[in-house]
Amino acid sequence: MKTIRKPLKKSILRGCVLLIAVLCLALSLLNYWSYSRMQYRHYEDYITNVLNYAAAGIDADDLAECVRSGQVSEGYRDLQSFLDGIKDGMDLHYLYIVVPLSDAPTDNMRNVIAAMSREEYESEPEALVELNGLTGDSYSPETARKYLRAYESGQLSFFEEVSAWGDDYTGLLPLRDSAGEVFAALCVDVDIQAIHSSLRAHILTNVGVTLGLGILFTLLFTLWAEANITRPIEKLESAVTDFAASSHKRDDPEALVLQAPDLHTGNEVESLSEAVLKMSEDMRDSVQKMISTQTELARLYTLAHKDGLTRVGNKVAYTNYEKDLQQKMDTQSPEYGIIMADCNHLKRINDTYGHEKGDSYLKASCSLLCNIFHRSPVFRVGGDEFVIVLMGHDYENRQELLGRTADAMRQTWEKPGAQPWEQISIAIGVALYRPGEDKTVEDVYVRADQAMYAEKVRMNAVRV
Repeated sequence: MKTIRKPLKKSILRGCVLLIAVLCLALSLLNYWSYSRMQYRHYEDYITNVLNYAAAGIDADDLAECVRSGQVSEGYRDLQSFLDGIKDGMDLHYLYIVVPLSDAPTDNMRNVIAAMSREEYESEPEALVELNGLTGDSYSPETARKYLRAYESGQLSFFEEVSAWGDDYTGLLPLRDSAGEVFAALCVDVDIQAIHSSLRAHILTNVGVTLGLGILFTLLFTLWAEANITRPIEKLESAVTDFAASSHKRDDPEALVLQAPDLHTGNEVESLSEAVLKMSEDMRDSVQKMISTQTELARLYTLAHKDGLTRVGNKVAYTNYEKDLQQKMDTQSPEYGIIMADCNHLKRINDTYGHEKGDSYLKASCSLLCNIFHRSPVFRVGGDEFVIVLMGHDYENRQELLGRTADAMRQTWEKPGAQPWEQISIAIGVALYRPGEDKTVEDVYVRADQAMYAEKVRMNAVRV
């Protein structure tokens, strides 16, 4: 009896093992890419919110003058306290402002300010950075080069850095003075060791499940291949090999297509061919659903925190912001105020000219408020109601900004040929936080709402 050099059963077994390995690799790459992108996007959203919040509390001109003169101002000291409060209230590794200088081995960065937690003040008070102090060899040339590129881009940038202080994901926001000149970089470092651990566990689980299913499939396939039906098996093996080659390192689910041979044997080989084809379709559908689900989750996250019409924060976003502000009130006495703004005559515009014009009226009103109070977070909390939280520069210059708001509304009324939905009328109520009297953010909110209502009554009376 002739010895078979390559038994069909072993050849099929080798092909199945190869298929499983390729599928594990393809699924792992696809899963790693989508899952890691989702995780990093979550961190980027978190860092962006922290940077925007911190930047809103910075008097850019005052800080720029401190950097240029090397002299610490009262605003600089207030900024130190403000940044310290942010670091204490949020899960941050580092929060600081620097000026990237070069990618030299030493003195490639200049410190401006760095937040310190209460524990750091107690354990290492000497760690408080000095204005315009050089950093020595704290930053390697490679790390300094990342900072320098992000700083020179003039835009919000993200990069990962591994150093003696840990594995961090850094967000860098260039700071500009009122003349538009970039003078420093506001940075936030977040420890992302948890992302790496989560990714490893997630990939290992998926590989384990894929391997388990693959092993089970291989055993069944070997049993079905007991009969000597060589030609159909060769065709099927060729199809599987082609599929493995085409799907290797592909991140497009549409590429995971098995071109099954047209078999009509009426036995297990035909059934196996159909099973392999169905498996590839299910796998492609699963990957597509997974990517679609992650895309939908990202979309829902945005919808949950942004108003669909005006694109400012919605009621959910304001509630989250209110919780953070309440935590600061419980531990310190921040200077802030709340503006309640109600768009007058929205119902009349909707009833008379249609909801499309009413939407235009709301968007124009929101744009007016955002342009004037551009350093303050703006939220749409009702159909025609907006909340503005005043802090820092906007808080200190609130009377001027309120005057500009009244002037801007007046200009819309005086504009020749302006349509009713272009003539903006907003009733505004302002309430300032009173330490010792106000226990919650809601106390300030209620007073602002009452002031707004009184102003709305006055404006309606004046109109009559």
